[in-house]
Amino acid sequence: MRGKVRYLIFCSLLFLTGMRDPFQPPEDSCAVGQLARWRYQGMVSGSMDTGILRDGQQRWHRVRRDERLPPGWRVSKMDQQQLTVDVGDMCEPTQWTWQREGTNKSDVKDTVVTAGVEPAPVGRRAKTGQPRGG
Repeated sequence: MRGKVRYLIFCSLLFLTGMRDPFQPPEDSCAVGQLARWRYQGMVSGSMDTGILRDGQQRWHRVRRDERLPPGWRVSKMDQQQLTVDVGDMCEPTQWTWQREGTNKSDVKDTVVTAGVEPAPVGRRAKTGQPRGG
């Protein structure tokens, strides 16, 4: 009899929890987990400004202001340097902003040649003019 009571309690717990697997993460209705995988590539200016985004599956999206993206986000602001989307009022965060690729100084790895003069190399490859490197 005790085994049946335990089985009944276990089954009722499954029904009360909606038969969700407790070891799986809950569904992300706001798609907040995808935000970090999207990249803002830039903007094309014209009669209607168009932003260019790349999602986590490397697909390209052309978006305009107040347009909705596939996860349900709405583009609220867009300029040359950044794009902001409204994720949703019930989501955390409610807004997300992407910086255009290559706008951070740490992302710039190439050196700029100005007036035909290359900057002096720094580090191990720098030539010092000394016989033993000194």
